[in-house]
Amino acid sequence: MLIDSFEARKILEAYEEGRDSIIAFFDLRFTQEEVRFRGGKIIIGEISYEPEVIKKIAKNPAVFIVEDPPRIIAFFDKSYYKLEPIENTAPTLEIDGIRMHRTKYLTPLEDARKKINLVSVAEGEDVLDICTGLGYTAIESYRKKARVITIEKDQNVIEIAEYNPYSQDLFKGIEENRITLLNDDASEVITTFEDSSFSVILHDPPRFSLAGELYSAKFYRELYRVLRDGGRMLHYIGKPGAKYRGKDFISGIERRLTDCGFYTERTEDNESILAYK
Repeated sequence: MLIDSFEARKILEAYEEGRDSIIAFFDLRFTQEEVRFRGGKIIIGEISYEPEVIKKIAKNPAVFIVEDPPRIIAFFDKSYYKLEPIENTAPTLEIDGIRMHRTKYLTPLEDARKKINLVSVAEGEDVLDICTGLGYTAIESYRKKARVITIEKDQNVIEIAEYNPYSQDLFKGIEENRITLLNDDASEVITTFEDSSFSVILHDPPRFSLAGELYSAKFYRELYRVLRDGGRMLHYIGKPGAKYRGKDFISGIERRLTDCGFYTERTEDNESILAYK
């Protein structure tokens, strides 16, 4: 069972109000359970916690496993990885303090659905999803009844996804053989696919400083090769450098894509490129 900082605050408020109990959400709102207050303790399931323990959870924007003591879903392995909750919706993945999803104007799930709709993923299509993350775009493609190959280089990211209730359809799709998850380097595995293998590509790489090879002309030529005639690709970029340095990073990407043969157009928010073959 999982508890996040938002729900911990609500539990703590009810305790401090002198109530006997509260019905709280767990597993990032997938389940509900009564939390009891007895003898100065906060009781979740069979575990009695000191209020100070719940206070620490409430102050930390993270997700915890309900154990004694609670265990945070975060760890350090060259980088710091954390499942970060967002109130009333799916969490995001945070690496070294950087959120891997847009969360300011869209929820992570809304963001994934928007990307899927922009490239009009349809039933029976073969979709290549580059950089799985928590699996939200792969899951949305799977729900459209497409066949999905998704690539994630970082095993730590896959481990975080395994804890996330909102990622469970990723693993369900794998069990049903409708999603194939490759724990590999996309810049290398792309060369193993046959020509014209996919009708849709979703390319959502980390920022350039972390994965410059996924923005290279060499990689884009491989994307063009494996995309079918009439196929389309959504390349999410964001606006790196635009706010503080006035850089138009996206223009250089457009040039490299058109040099490889793609026809391109920017999305309305100017954060992605739609590319066609």
